[in-house]
Amino acid sequence: MSKPILLTSPILSQINVFPVKSIAGLSQSQVWVEKQGICFDRRFMVAKKDGTMITARKHPEMVKVMATIQSHGITLSYPGRMPLVLKYADFLMEDTNAEVWGDEFSAYTTTIKADTWFSLLLGQEVQLLYTGEQSNRLRPKINQNVSFADGFPLLVISEASLDALNARSSQQSTMAQFRTNLVVSGTEAFAEDSWKRIRIGEVEFLSVKPCSRCILTTVNPKTAEFNTLKEPLATMSKFRADASGDVYFGQNLVALNEGEIKAGDIIEVLETKPKEVYADNSELNLTLTCVEREDIAQDFCTFWLEPAKGQTLPTYQPGQHLPLQLEINGEYISRRYTLSSSPSRPGRYAISVKRVDDGRVSNWLHDHLAVGDTLVAEKPDGTFHLGAHTDKLLLLSAGSGITPMLSMLRYLADHNQVHDVVFYHQCSTQNDIPCLDELELLQEAHPHLTVHVVLSRKDKAWKGLSGRLSAELLSHIPTLAERQVFVCGPDAFMKEAKSLLLAQALPESQYHQEAFGPIQIETGAEKSVTISIDGNIFEGNNQKTVLEQAENAGLKMANSCRAGLCGACKVTLASGEVEQPDVPALFSGEKEEGKVLACCCIPKTDIELIS
Repeated sequence: MSKPILLTSPILSQINVFPVKSIAGLSQSQVWVEKQGICFDRRFMVAKKDGTMITARKHPEMVKVMATIQSHGITLSYPGRMPLVLKYADFLMEDTNAEVWGDEFSAYTTTIKADTWFSLLLGQEVQLLYTGEQSNRLRPKINQNVSFADGFPLLVISEASLDALNARSSQQSTMAQFRTNLVVSGTEAFAEDSWKRIRIGEVEFLSVKPCSRCILTTVNPKTAEFNTLKEPLATMSKFRADASGDVYFGQNLVALNEGEIKAGDIIEVLETKPKEVYADNSELNLTLTCVEREDIAQDFCTFWLEPAKGQTLPTYQPGQHLPLQLEINGEYISRRYTLSSSPSRPGRYAISVKRVDDGRVSNWLHDHLAVGDTLVAEKPDGTFHLGAHTDKLLLLSAGSGITPMLSMLRYLADHNQVHDVVFYHQCSTQNDIPCLDELELLQEAHPHLTVHVVLSRKDKAWKGLSGRLSAELLSHIPTLAERQVFVCGPDAFMKEAKSLLLAQALPESQYHQEAFGPIQIETGAEKSVTISIDGNIFEGNNQKTVLEQAENAGLKMANSCRAGLCGACKVTLASGEVEQPDVPALFSGEKEEGKVLACCCIPKTDIELIS
């Protein structure tokens, strides 16, 4: 009599193959598994003419290439382009060099037509390579031949693990972002971390290593765009990273025999192993309840939020923003709204949201978020805040950019630190002035506070300043060049403000501008620079990262995540200057020691780097 299967047995819920390395996956109901991998999985690879692999890490548009497998070959398609039909019988099958993550081996050419199709798509001269029926790439670590996959033949991830990740993140990820072959249901989160040997259908698998994740997980499979907040990699780095900063999600497998597996197969766990232990540095999401709505101007509403029972609101700096996760018509959407409340008044958060014509989320909040409704949020963050600056301030805003300024001014007033503050706000009409009564009361209470509300469309009753931001209007602000200036508003307003302020001799170090999402490096006008890496010298520019330029020059640099999270590409800047954003993999004091990350630093001058 056969052994009864418990209802809790894991199930193989989905099988994916990726015929060409880095293109979209293809779901299969059943597949034949060989030791080198699933049949048709990563048997093709786009490569430079020297055989070096090309992937969606640098060319995210590749994820939109779709494949159809036929008995005689494969058809590839891309939106707006004629399909590429490849027949095995037409392959040139010329022996050529190939390289994948340092593994050098021989592969085979396909057709000139295929090379041209991908070259036009990627904007550089490339070739499409084929492993042949049997890959020539031998991986000594597992003593098996492997296809063009990164390191191991197969990858498995459970649905529960993805759910656990999404529960921590402000943005919802899909399984397609992780490019796994095998998806498992009916387990607890990260159950696959404890599997050493499993059997699926006719095949026994050995789990050999957790899968290290990179910037490719942040590419949206539908739009081929990188996530600006580097999600889900940023969230994974907080609870799935080892001591060196490498991020892991999923388990790499090798097949111990050949055979068939099918979606719906029971997964039999034959042997287990201790799970890897990762430090959990993440913060649990907050559940916030709307307790009050306050209209502060025309189409401008403040939502007052309190924590769920048992939760304590994390403190924050005046000017920081609150990452929110909203479900709108079944879709999860993330937004960041600056807190207009002050940390000097604990117990409640406030976000002030201005309705805009095409603002999907702002309109939804105005129309649907009622008292008693709840929101999910992460702890406040952001680098735009007062810090230690309390003397000689200019708080300069337009439109909804007033929100961080309200937080800052309320904080200063509560701490009796309004020593010399100019509060300058630009809006359209009198009906658009937020918190006018409060601003007037604060000005009466604090003799060293000057409030300028400037209307771009004044009426006859308006007695204050009017017009768009200009040098003339800024002339109303005394000792301008001595002030710390905080600016927030529409992009055009902030660009004009910066130009005008610097022209008024304001030191750039005293200019602070709000920006959501990752730091955007302003590279300025393009110029040539000389880059030296361990004595290898080549001409570069001040527009692209060191890593990208090194690879384009044919140099190989250590790298992994390509997002500033793991530190694999950390090098020493021996001379010259680079623009290096603040990222998790640069620890306190390392910038001062000359450490930079090749994946995200951009040369400003000629530079010399030592690895």
